[in-house]
Amino acid sequence: MDMVQHRTHFRGHVSPSTPNQISLISAEFAKDLLTHPATRERHDIVHLLSGTASSRSEDVAQEFITAVQAPSFCQAYGNYSDLVNCPTIDVIYIATHSHHFQNAMLALEAGKHVLCEKIFTVYAGQAKKLFTVAEKKQRFLMEGLWTRFLPVSVEVRQLLQAGAIGTVTRVFADNGLGMGPYSDFPPGDRMVVKELAGGALLDLGVYSIHWILQAMPKANHRPIQILSTTTEYPISGVDETTTILMRFAPSTADGPKIQATVSASLRAITDPDGETAAVHIQGDQGEIQIYGWPWCPSRLRVIRRRPGMDNRGTISIDKTDLLPDGLYGLCFEADEVAHCICQGLLESPEMPWLESLTVMEIMDTVRRENNLWFPDEIETLE
Repeated sequence: MDMVQHRTHFRGHVSPSTPNQISLISAEFAKDLLTHPATRERHDIVHLLSGTASSRSEDVAQEFITAVQAPSFCQAYGNYSDLVNCPTIDVIYIATHSHHFQNAMLALEAGKHVLCEKIFTVYAGQAKKLFTVAEKKQRFLMEGLWTRFLPVSVEVRQLLQAGAIGTVTRVFADNGLGMGPYSDFPPGDRMVVKELAGGALLDLGVYSIHWILQAMPKANHRPIQILSTTTEYPISGVDETTTILMRFAPSTADGPKIQATVSASLRAITDPDGETAAVHIQGDQGEIQIYGWPWCPSRLRVIRRRPGMDNRGTISIDKTDLLPDGLYGLCFEADEVAHCICQGLLESPEMPWLESLTVMEIMDTVRRENNLWFPDEIETLE
């Protein structure tokens, strides 16, 4: 593509969980958006942060604009309807807790492209309806699983495609916060409230599941078997810890079936000593290890080895500088949105609708197996 730049006008929903508290994910997204794409070698796009909205009041939206030092033309809105009906906007970024379906539907019906934070919806039925409407309206729609577009994730996929560890046989992906649920989560905190679709599975497990699916061959990324268990957070009834065992079909006709283990916990911690990998992708010729928080890894290692109990592996890659200075990392998903819209696409090849739907169906299965339900008002298709 030549040097013609596609300008994408972003506007966002701001959804503070408590008064006078700005949603962190929205703030970091806005700050990243204000960093020129050329600083990360993207010369075909330019993002404009042109407005934001809060369901509480225009003043809250204005506080957000001030906090992120948005440009002077960035406009504050006191409701979502005015936001999505503004004729100068291209894309709506949605980061509202638990009401992704309703707000994404509002934006799509108004003819806007949508980038919607994870979890994409509360359950698969909502995701299916959004995809149907996006196709009908011919509007781009993507789950904002920002980890998928980080340079480290791109490199992991390239390593797998190049056969760096041979045939994938087993994958482990853990995401544990190590919080004290009764002391670290105050009453009403979104992480432990059913009315906001809280709990370990939807808030943390979604990252682990996405890492599993990235490691799977494209042709058979749906599990053929799912077993799961959860422990309950007794105060509110959300899941405090969830473990999922999945089996996938072999990548070749004569290859081994692939096993994957997903774990997510509010109480247990993934990396207690700073040296424990969160994700292990194991193949018959080596292993990819991913360290740090699974949503934004801090280290990547590749270990090559030969089969056998006594054959220790050799480290072929060990990287710790995984993000450009000054970036949180959310800009990369915004770049993908702009690029896809410029290409006339309705979905991202790197984060396709089918994959988002697969994640939701896996979590739906786990919820059914463990009788984990949310209030009707956030499970609705209305």
